[in-house]
Parts: sequence; structure tokens; C-alpha cells
Amino acid sequence: MKGALELAIGFLILPGSVFMLLAVNFGALKGYLIAATAFFGFVIMLSATWTFGLPGTTPLTGPKGVDPSFKPFTANSPLASKYSVVTQFSGSAGNGWQTEPPESATSGPQAKLRADIETAKQGTIQTLITNFNKTVTDSSKELDVTNLDAQAFYTTQAGTTVAAIVVSPKAPPKGSGLTKPTFAPKTFFAYRDPGAPYLPSLIILGSSIALFTIHLLALGYVERKRPLGITHTPAGTATRTPSRV
Repeated sequence: MKGALELAIGFLILPGSVFMLLAVNFGALKGYLIAATAFFGFVIMLSATWTFGLPGTTPLTGPKGVDPSFKPFTANSPLASKYSVVTQFSGSAGNGWQTEPPESATSGPQAKLRADIETAKQGTIQTLITNFNKTVTDSSKELDVTNLDAQAFYTTQAGTTVAAIVVSPKAPPKGSGLTKPTFAPKTFFAYRDPGAPYLPSLIILGSSIALFTIHLLALGYVERKRPLGITHTPAGTATRTPSRV
């Protein structure tokens, strides 16, 4: 509430004061059109910077949409028929599947891919732990991040990255009070949803271009109807003629 009030006051004081000065000099209609055209021109430049960036400024510095992320699916779900590469996964690298990018990938697309795969891996482990432990009565037999091992692999089909996460039991640390699980390795799949990180910036950019164009055309129309700078000779004033010598 406080932030909204501050925004409203700031908008009234800054653009409002400019409009007031323009209205005094050009009239309310023309003053509004001049102020609005300038305002939406500024928004075009600002949103273009958000969308495309500038030298020394990266894109996506403004409003941001949904980031790319991995969406889980099972091997017997309808998505499995869409991504047929899951049938070629044998539990390890091979048949077009690769191990996830190494930890040394700290920048570029590989680093982003690794971060997304790691997020998907942690989400898969947590979901498995939550679902498994619901029916466990002996706390020593519960699943935990300390007695599970996860490996991730990925491949690409039709431009979409598909990940396979293999979760296996492992011996927990001594003194943890947990035992090593006895289930066979479980495989989970996920596809990478591209998201829409640029969508808000593109919406603002497109809207500001449209509004700038509308106000600019309206300003031109009003200027033609009521142009500035034309002087009118007052009625009843005689026109002087140069005297002859």
C-alpha cells in the first residue's frame, strides 16, 4: 500500500508537473499530447534496453517473466510418447544421452543448463523423499539426502532438452541413525520448458510503440487544425503603406 501510494504521488508530481506547464502554454489537449508522446517515447527506449540490453548492460534488466525450468514427467505418461528419447535411455550415458555439464562450467549456456538440471535434481530427490516417507514408520528406514545418490543425464529432441535423473541408494554417514535403502535405482524424466522471460518487456515495448504512434499522429492532426505561430491582424486596423518621396 505504501509503495503504491509513493508511486502514485511520484507519477503525479513528475509527469503531472510537466503536463501542467505544457497545458499552460499550449492548452490542455495539445499539452497532453506532447507530454504523452514524449513519455511513451521514453518508455520505448527504456523497454528496448530491458529487452535487448546495451553495451555494458545485459538484457532482462527490467520486468521478467517465467524462467526456463525442467518439468517432470513419467516414462508412462503422454509426454513420454512425445519425447521418444526416453526409451533409448539405459541408465547411463550413451545412445545420445550425455552426463550433465561439469561443475567447471561457470558461464554461458552450459552453466545455465547445469544450474537448471541441478534444480530439477534437487526437486526430484525432495519429491521422492516426501512420497516415500509418508508410509515409513521406522525413522531409521526413512529416505534422506544423506542416503540417496542422484545422477543426471540429458539429451535433445526437436530442440527441447530432456533430462533423466537416476536416484540410487547409498550408505549414509556413520552416526546418522539411518540405514542404506534397499530399493533399485529409480529413473525420473523431465523436459526443459523455455518459459517466457522476455514476455513482460516485449508487452511493454509493443504497447509503448503503439501508444507513441497513436499520440504522435493525434498531435500532428491537432497541430494542423490549431497551428501555433500564426498571427492574425486585429479587425479594424489599417494596413500601412510605404510613403513615396
